[in-house]
Amino acid sequence: MDYLTTGEAARLCGVGINTVKRWIQKNELKCVITPGGHWRIVESEFHRFLAAHNMKLQAEAQTHKVLLIEDDEAMISMIEAAIELSASDIQFDSASDGYTGLMKVGNMQPDLLILDIMLPEINGLELIQRIRSANIIQGLRIIVITGASDRRIVKRALEKADVDAVLFKPFEIAELIVCIEKMLTHPPMGSVTAI
Repeated sequence: MDYLTTGEAARLCGVGINTVKRWIQKNELKCVITPGGHWRIVESEFHRFLAAHNMKLQAEAQTHKVLLIEDDEAMISMIEAAIELSASDIQFDSASDGYTGLMKVGNMQPDLLILDIMLPEINGLELIQRIRSANIIQGLRIIVITGASDRRIVKRALEKADVDAVLFKPFEIAELIVCIEKMLTHPPMGSVTAI
């Protein structure tokens, strides 16, 4: 069974995300709630809703693939919420350790990788080094999220690792959304952006 996020449904209908949420709240569009508290619309229910309201799908935009590698469940939920609020059409997946994340990078071929430095199995820096040295994906953008206290040392290490942006925890969800959209819509700049 395939599901749509509220953001995906909004883009496909050409409406704002709050409009889709109102349809759900009025029980016009049925959805399920994930264990993390996010709304998901069953694709067949979405098509039934479109037919019942004589609506047509908007021209499909390019779908971007985003992979998150993070072991903190609260951070995963926050980033998933940011992705849902993004204006981009995003296919999202996550992994909770470096080894599983590395396998998903190979299978998914994401456009954007968001990862923490401190990960079980394989740490974030080693994971980035493996991905970059194997040249697995051309044009892969990488955002690192970290709670490290010495920002200068982390920034120097990440410049050598060839990442595109660094977000230091704690950060606001709006900062993350801006960073994600910038990574998906602008070409690489060649230097690390610390946010």
